[in-house]
Amino acid sequence: MRLFSLILSVIAATTNAYTLPLNCTPNGGIMTSLTYGTEGAIFTVCAQATIHASPVPIYDVLIDFPRYSAWNTFVYSVDVPANVSSAADVYVGMPMTFHSLGLIPLVNSTSNERITYLEPDVMLPFVAWRFDLGMLGGLVMQAEHVSILHDIGDETTEYVSWETYYGAGALLVLTIKGNLQREFEDQTRDLKARVEGLLS
Repeated sequence: MRLFSLILSVIAATTNAYTLPLNCTPNGGIMTSLTYGTEGAIFTVCAQATIHASPVPIYDVLIDFPRYSAWNTFVYSVDVPANVSSAADVYVGMPMTFHSLGLIPLVNSTSNERITYLEPDVMLPFVAWRFDLGMLGGLVMQAEHVSILHDIGDETTEYVSWETYYGAGALLVLTIKGNLQREFEDQTRDLKARVEGLLS
């Protein structure tokens, strides 16, 4: 029975990976998220880069939230539970608070997030986390951030990272979409520089 459950979870994760887009949509179009799909989506921000590394070190840097301050100029700090000190400790359902800079000039902002998917061992490794304001907040706005790693061979990976926003609260965030898009692009460049720097 346990083996059957394990096989089903691997099939589900692989199926999810194959339904995810491998590139940002042209002209900032809506992109699906694993939890919410596309129905009711208001907008998506997306960034991608070719990183000269296999998916494993990229994935490890991406989920090593306690070390974001060492490389990420957008999300400059992440509060995680006391039992999380490295990428190896991250788990599905884990709550986090992101501290970011750049969405509104001269203002630091925070965002409560929760890990929804950790899939490092599938054909197209991916990770996702969602905006988490609890039950009441979820009635106002939902958002999920997905990152997928496509191994294109020769120790090179195409990294695609997007966040899709839903609900009435997303209309307020839409007013700063340009800033959010810029910060996603900066964060992607930061990730590329961090991973390639660690490997050089």
